[in-house]
Amino acid sequence: MIRHNACMVKPLITREMRERARRVPNNWLHVVDPACETTVGVPAEAVIGRYLVDERGEITDQYVPNPRYQPREVTFENDLESLMYLVHRGYEDKRELVDAVLAAELVLPADPAREPRGHLVMRGDVVDVFASERARPRDWPPHWHRFRGVELAVVVDALKRPVRLLVTAQGGVQFEIPGEVLVDGLRAVVSMG
Repeated sequence: MIRHNACMVKPLITREMRERARRVPNNWLHVVDPACETTVGVPAEAVIGRYLVDERGEITDQYVPNPRYQPREVTFENDLESLMYLVHRGYEDKRELVDAVLAAELVLPADPAREPRGHLVMRGDVVDVFASERARPRDWPPHWHRFRGVELAVVVDALKRPVRLLVTAQGGVQFEIPGEVLVDGLRAVVSMG
């Protein structure tokens, strides 16, 4: 297990934050620590800080850290979860995620009527991918299968159509990776080896 204790830094602005900001123009957008386990009644100590949102619903550069914020120690199951959290917090470059996904053991929804690890359950063009067993939602159907990231890239390549991987770690930290980017990452690794 890998432990990471978040530090008080200006949080990276995510796509989800931009979407929330559009719904609250001329307001403040509170940034909650991704390790917080609730979205309702978030304690003040779990709010990292807040960004000012302008009249167009765009996040501005004006940021106010929360002096009451208490970073929570988060225990991650693997390197991928740790890296996702570090990228989310702005400590690491997002480009490193592809290699980490390729190297990881991933948990994906499964169709019990189909061969394990030979299919993907999709929502439109989205493939839900969980970085660990603890990251997967408990209220989803009980059928899951595990893929190594390289195996997932092979299956995605065989689909011969565009897909988006929505990779989720504990605490709800998510990144979207286009399927072709994962496949290209695998090809790059193979060509170097």
